[in-house]
Amino acid sequence: MQTLSVPSHEHRRHYLGLVFGLLAAFSLTAICYWPSLDGPFLFDDIPNLEPMGERGGLIAAEQYLEFIATPRSGPLGRPLSLASFTLNASTWPTDPRPFRITNLVIHLVNGMLIFLFTRRIFSIYQHPLTADKLALMCTAMWLLHPLLVSTTAYIVQRMTMLCTLFTLAGLRCYLRGRSQLPRFPFRGWLWIIGGMSGFGLLALLSKESAILLPLYALTIELTVFGSIKTNSRHRTWLLAMLVIPLVVSISVVVAGWDSISSGFEFRSFTLAERLMTEAVVVVDYLGQIVAPRLSGLGIIHDDYPVSTGLMQPASTLISLLIIVSLAGLAIAARKTLPLVSLGVLWFFAGHSLEAGPFPLELYFEHRNYLPLLGPLIVAAALLQLVKHKMQRVLLFGVALFIAVESLMTWQSAATWGSESRFMRTALIEHPNSLRAQQFYVNQLIVSGHYSEALSAQERLALKMPDHTSTLISILNLRCLLSTLTTQQVDGLLQKLSSSSHDLQIITYLPVLTNNAFARTCPAFGPDELHAVFDGLLGNPKITANDIASGAILYNKGIAYAKSGDLDRALLQLDHSYEVNPLIDIPIQQTVWLLEAKRPDDAEQYLSLARQHGHKQIVRRSYRDSAFEQLQKEIDRQRSRQ
Repeated sequence: MQTLSVPSHEHRRHYLGLVFGLLAAFSLTAICYWPSLDGPFLFDDIPNLEPMGERGGLIAAEQYLEFIATPRSGPLGRPLSLASFTLNASTWPTDPRPFRITNLVIHLVNGMLIFLFTRRIFSIYQHPLTADKLALMCTAMWLLHPLLVSTTAYIVQRMTMLCTLFTLAGLRCYLRGRSQLPRFPFRGWLWIIGGMSGFGLLALLSKESAILLPLYALTIELTVFGSIKTNSRHRTWLLAMLVIPLVVSISVVVAGWDSISSGFEFRSFTLAERLMTEAVVVVDYLGQIVAPRLSGLGIIHDDYPVSTGLMQPASTLISLLIIVSLAGLAIAARKTLPLVSLGVLWFFAGHSLEAGPFPLELYFEHRNYLPLLGPLIVAAALLQLVKHKMQRVLLFGVALFIAVESLMTWQSAATWGSESRFMRTALIEHPNSLRAQQFYVNQLIVSGHYSEALSAQERLALKMPDHTSTLISILNLRCLLSTLTTQQVDGLLQKLSSSSHDLQIITYLPVLTNNAFARTCPAFGPDELHAVFDGLLGNPKITANDIASGAILYNKGIAYAKSGDLDRALLQLDHSYEVNPLIDIPIQQTVWLLEAKRPDDAEQYLSLARQHGHKQIVRRSYRDSAFEQLQKEIDRQRSRQ
């Protein structure tokens, strides 16, 4: 009969201390993030969450399904992340606090997964009690690092957080199965294949960066398990299982490169410039992790300097040398210092996608959410290499680091919790940022301070004289203030065919249309409005973007409808649908035709709306009740003819 050993006093004290440490870390994290909970919806929050309030809100199953199945970010649409937003849908758009609380809870859950994951990693080489302590240290430093505030406090970055949650769960399953593989192969493979595929799919439905899951597992296999004797057949199958998805992903990118690379037409940098700049960015991230600074934290980094050559600036070459050196040392040390090697390669693996050749923006702090763990593992591993007396000194340094982290996170969270403070900080720290200036101006417009908004836009126009969104915003504001002249309209029209743009233009077009038909601005009426639309459509930089050109054509159609020219309005919306197919376009055309008592034509557009997106399951519409109402009106009008 097997007897159960009673834990010693030392073990009981250890586990009590571990529980206390975890509770302290989680409680301190909640306290530090508490000031951010009162913050507003920001930037990408609005376009991603706004559909929850359309058509009366998510009051029916078809509206719920349409919201989560309609892609808004990324090629797969991220339906699981969108579904998570519906947990707080009842408070949209009046109260962002529940959304932020949910984000904080997910961050804490991820912290627990970080603990469980690192505990398993460290226990391979360390005594279990030591592994617990190292895992607790990593967890506390990760939870409280100020670099993660712009992920946790930014509502829409729940996508990154959920992807991380399922990625960590998949890796935890991999470690569980990998440890059982030598003695219980069937059970081990079940954990590896089932956990990696199941949680990998959930991660992929949260955000596309989940494709890095096998790469993370590969870094573990080549470092932590690289020096552990393993059945050669198992090792071969493991490497194949991890490498094949990566090869397939790379092949898909190569096959679709022409389409992907076209995105550089809308960026201020080339592919080569992006790759050189990302070297500087990644080293910048690393510096922020090791020595965090409060200044510059946030989501506004569109003013980040672009590297145009290896010595322009010189930090480009230095950064490349740092990356190559660290990666080379990590590969060379994977047998002798496996945990150090893991931490370094983990960090670079985590940035391999969004710091790669894709036409993404250059700098975003949320890209460090999971890669940040790599340097923390390195710190924990190095701590075990020094003598016991020195460890005490270093542990004091770790405690001091966590205290500094906490203070900086609390201060950063306070900035996120106040819209005015967030705006002032952005303007001070990023005076050359277009995004910061647009945010400031939009807040002034919302609060009705049109004169101040106009002054701010005119200052921005001096720096960026050919920026379309700024020029149109100035026209709108001058209209509202009744100061617009014919000469100013002519000056705008001359610039439109060659000006630059961003998607902010889409938000200004409906306002522009309303101003033209309000008859309160003598210098700008329907004729001038169509001239602006035609100028925009004649700009190859703008028409190369399907979203922008589709929006311009749609608003041009709305303008014709306001003028009573239904046929031209329908034609413009036809063109808009061809460029950027959206289900609301044929539905709008159906409504117009029913208002014009043309049921036969209305049914043609209703048929198009019914067929919308049926070739792709995730793009199917869920408007059956709306279709039924429109069909009833068509039938009613026909019966009266």
